[in-house]
Amino acid sequence: MAVQLKAKVRENGKAKNLIKDGKIPAVIYGPNHGNLNVQLLEGEIESLISKAKETTPVHVTVDLNGTAEERNVFVKSVQFHKVSGKIIHVDLYEPDPNKHMRFKIPVEFVGEAEGIKTGGIFDVLLRDIEGEALPSNIIEEMKIDISAMKIGESLKVKDLKVPDNVKILQNAEDIIAVIKAPRAEEVTAPAEVTETAEPEAIKTKGKKEEEEEKEEK
Repeated sequence: MAVQLKAKVRENGKAKNLIKDGKIPAVIYGPNHGNLNVQLLEGEIESLISKAKETTPVHVTVDLNGTAEERNVFVKSVQFHKVSGKIIHVDLYEPDPNKHMRFKIPVEFVGEAEGIKTGGIFDVLLRDIEGEALPSNIIEEMKIDISAMKIGESLKVKDLKVPDNVKILQNAEDIIAVIKAPRAEEVTAPAEVTETAEPEAIKTKGKKEEEEEKEEK
């Protein structure tokens, strides 16, 4: 379901002045139209960015000096201020609705795997899957239930179930996630130390002592 957004055509002016007024400069571009410079309300675009993904369809109503124009776009890129961290510019891409476009489907894992419950380690190798579809058929997000996965089992791209109108471009054998066995803790027992009684030192008699003993005899 598309997210709704309002925009207004942007007249020539400095972007800094717009930002001070709580407006964010943006551009709508695509193969079927020339670049359209617009301005967005800061609160609306911040709300959109906080929940939208690159695959989230956005329906923009543009106010062209009193005339409303509808555009179906995707958020392509967002620029943030290096110091304040606030949004300072947004790129909105408007694809050709009749041509397939490539996109990356974000992956979200749901459920608690059986293998994790028994001590396994869940390792994620792919966070998104590359696909291709018409703009209206793009999958915003792919939720994968991992509840039945056990230790030693892996989930591959070929295991995914996707609509017929979406083509997966990712290698079918690519591993998305795997549950590894827990590492065995290597416990090294300290070497046993056997305490042995130290033998008494044997007193070696010197030559002088031997001579004294002979004189006494």
